[in-house]
Amino acid sequence: MSDERTQLAFDSIHELAPKIKDGSVSPVDITEIALERTAVLNPKLNAFLDIWHDETLAAATKAERDIADGQYLGPMHGIPIGLKDLVDVAGKVTTGGSKVLQSNIAKNDATITDRLNCAGAISIGKTNLVEFAFGAAGVNPYTGDARNPWDTDKITGGSSSGSGAGVAAGMVYGALGSDTGGSIRMPASLCGIAGLKPTYGRVPRTGVLDLCWSCDHVGPMTRRTADCAHMLNVIAGHDPLDIASSTRPVPDFAADLDKGVDGLRIGVPENYFFDPDIVDPEIAAAVNTAIELLANNGAEIVPVPLDWVSNGRSINMIITLAEATAVHEKMLAYHADDYTPAVRSRIQSALAMPAVDYVRAQRARQAFSVAMAEATKDVDVLATPTVPVRTHTIAECTPAPGEAIADKGAEIPLFTSIFDVTGEPSLSVMCGFDSSNMPIGLMITGHAFDETTVVRVGHAYEELSGWHAQRPPIS
Repeated sequence: MSDERTQLAFDSIHELAPKIKDGSVSPVDITEIALERTAVLNPKLNAFLDIWHDETLAAATKAERDIADGQYLGPMHGIPIGLKDLVDVAGKVTTGGSKVLQSNIAKNDATITDRLNCAGAISIGKTNLVEFAFGAAGVNPYTGDARNPWDTDKITGGSSSGSGAGVAAGMVYGALGSDTGGSIRMPASLCGIAGLKPTYGRVPRTGVLDLCWSCDHVGPMTRRTADCAHMLNVIAGHDPLDIASSTRPVPDFAADLDKGVDGLRIGVPENYFFDPDIVDPEIAAAVNTAIELLANNGAEIVPVPLDWVSNGRSINMIITLAEATAVHEKMLAYHADDYTPAVRSRIQSALAMPAVDYVRAQRARQAFSVAMAEATKDVDVLATPTVPVRTHTIAECTPAPGEAIADKGAEIPLFTSIFDVTGEPSLSVMCGFDSSNMPIGLMITGHAFDETTVVRVGHAYEELSGWHAQRPPIS
């Protein structure tokens, strides 16, 4: 592939959209580039489970014709994207990355699929994932492990593993992920891209497979924060078919992207997130350098005491285990042998969980969320590491023969899962590399339904630091 076509593959949606609108960039050209790169790189990365070549080219041709006829639909029009294989597309299989659902053909589009289609986005296929989105490392012995484009021996993070790898490698410009304990932000961090978990209820989940209905979020994964804002503009908004869907008005999430951080108050937790017993020192150093850069450009840094915050992970785990078991109880009864050992073990472990544990966890969640809101009321966002540990190898996260679960990977969601408990919007952006040349993520978390400020800070940081311009060697 020529340098010019490679450059187009790594342009952002934010950069491409005005060129597509004025006709200087062709949707057909960038779709062909996406398909070419997918054909070459997918055998190495296993990012996609299914690719719809002919349908994709037909959609790109239609998009180009409609735009030329003056029917431009907005920044997502003509943009190739991937859909995590939890998201229904009518007439296509939604497997959830599991043998259990290998013949599960969707009757209808998910609400978010329909919204992306109506905005002119071009879905090229379904991305790989941890089975039923139930795992942090990104490994899946049924579909095969997605591989990190920065080092193919390393994990991508899960569960949105293929979405992270595909976006990072320039196979697509954006992808949908889901996040119950960090499954958008963890692969965003480990793959060096931007990943946004919106506020709980901001994006409807009709037509998306459940894992844990009270913690599940769906959101965008892209190379730039601005692109997350454009995707969120399309998929956000109330859906009466989803009882958890918020009726709040949807703003233009891209409206404040260029306002910078001058005058914003950025909270830095005094507890847990920078504990040297938990966080790798290279990660802590990179995140502190990122915070200093924001401070040098007008942000006020405010220490925030959160001496109770470590409880968040256990709350998240108890709720997730209980609800996932309820979701899978019937399927497990009939198809236990079709589950991979790790996921079957997790679900079965919760069958004996007392109901009172779930009730206590939900009560603790309420108190935890109130405490977080009170502790952060005087800051605009929190800045923390996304993931506390350096990127493991796939081998380290693969169970040994006879074992259900590997001993590596459990620490990856320690920070991200806290904001699945509170439901607040949370973004991971790249903020450097460790000494093994693997990406490090900065997590920016805001107040409920204030994604606009979160993406404003993320975009400002990218513009100041330039880390987003780095490309993985596999590209």
